[in-house]
Amino acid sequence: MSLPPSQALAAPPEPLGDRLDELWALDPSLTFLNHGSFGAVPRAVRRAFVALQERIEARPIEHIDRRLGELLAPSRARTAALLGVEPDSFGFVVNATEGVNAVLQSLEFAPGDELLTTSHVYNAVRNAMRYRARRTGARYVEVEVPLPLSDLDAVVDTLAARLTPRTRLVVLDQVTSPTALVFPVARVAALCAERGVPLLVDGAHVPGMLDVDVDALGCTYWTGNLHKWCCAPKGSAVLWVAPERRADVHPLAVSHLLDQGFAREFDWQGTRDVAAWATIADALAFFDEFGWERVRAHNRALAWFAHDLWCERWQVAPIVPREHAREVFMATVPLPEAIARRYESPAAFQRALYAEDRIEVPILEFGGRWHARASAQLYNRPADYERLADAVARRAAG
Repeated sequence: MSLPPSQALAAPPEPLGDRLDELWALDPSLTFLNHGSFGAVPRAVRRAFVALQERIEARPIEHIDRRLGELLAPSRARTAALLGVEPDSFGFVVNATEGVNAVLQSLEFAPGDELLTTSHVYNAVRNAMRYRARRTGARYVEVEVPLPLSDLDAVVDTLAARLTPRTRLVVLDQVTSPTALVFPVARVAALCAERGVPLLVDGAHVPGMLDVDVDALGCTYWTGNLHKWCCAPKGSAVLWVAPERRADVHPLAVSHLLDQGFAREFDWQGTRDVAAWATIADALAFFDEFGWERVRAHNRALAWFAHDLWCERWQVAPIVPREHAREVFMATVPLPEAIARRYESPAAFQRALYAEDRIEVPILEFGGRWHARASAQLYNRPADYERLADAVARRAAG
């Protein structure tokens, strides 16, 4: 089974310019379909980052000590506008996993307490929750949300059925990493508020991808990466906390500015290279040149071209109806079952694609089935996804 007969193959979008691949420093011999993991920094943003490092190193005490707030102010203002939050409502962290850990380490748990999430959780976050539960005597609870999904509202019902008087925290992906689905965060936030349970949203993939108003979601904690779809330098992310909880949340490296304001305390976590955070404004300005709505429309259309192409070429069924997952720049598609019979693990197949076909794409196991996850960024072209479609079909045929 592939796409329903009534559903036409998605058409690829028109590129937003000529030779856009040259704006990035990616190896031209490589078909890069994994922007969703760490992003890729455009050349212009990289130049701004290096120039800022040079500026800091010319007067390190001046910039890192006396003028740190001034150095970060443009990125703070631009990030606040992007996410729909106040500039002093979030702290900078190196990635969403660190944001999750900062929340987990700041909360008190007792034996028998429960930390609840779904089977679509990012594995690093799963491990952080397990570790914190193990150290405190709490229980890590992961509820299964199986594929295929006919309706994403099933996520709300599944969590509602598993919330108990012992639940102390719910952790939910806004855009799931392995399955590239947009979960109904606002509805889960309303459910958690009704039950008196704080909600931590892992929005790792959200900045730049979704037009988001974090303040309006109704969650307690929210963390997201700027180095993925906003293409800021690696180590650029934020942690937002609701006003009533900010005094209780601290960075993993508690340092000189303890209790001197949420944002200021996160700004200073010891001697760090803050150039990545300070270059976020440059990354956002890079996409301003194209227009955010045009970028989003292009990347969504390209991701769903890849999705439909792979489903059709590999004769596999989608994991969710198209109308429930049209907002994202990624698409997760099941692989032909013959692939799992020919390779010992998803990692082995991913290595083979890289070594033999020069294709960089994540191969993931979820629910006992192997999947490929496509990412779409401005530098990608339809031929990139056709190349993978051919490589997989060739191997599946034997």
